[in-house]
Amino acid sequence: MLHQQLLQQQLLQESNKSLFNELPQHIISTLDNMAFGIAQKENTDSFDIKQKLVANINKLTPSDIDYLINQMSILIDKSVNNEETITDENVEKDFISFLIRLYY
Repeated sequence: MLHQQLLQQQLLQESNKSLFNELPQHIISTLDNMAFGIAQKENTDSFDIKQKLVANINKLTPSDIDYLINQMSILIDKSVNNEETITDENVEKDFISFLIRLYY
């Protein structure tokens, strides 16, 4: 029984892995950097933060994935092309809440 549950859980995880891995590479890199920053700020292991992030992204609906990609692309564009520092003042409050739910 336990073996069957573990196998089902593993199959589910393998099928879900693709959601995170299918994100554009520049967004994956940015999310990785954010996870590292959160881990440093909270004095925790960045691997744990990243695991939670990946698990939560893999649970997102297609529309939430689109929202994540669009909003992250806007932030990356502001940072790279407009040389803006990203703060809570120039990011939509709803997106900040969305990101917090992904990491925690």
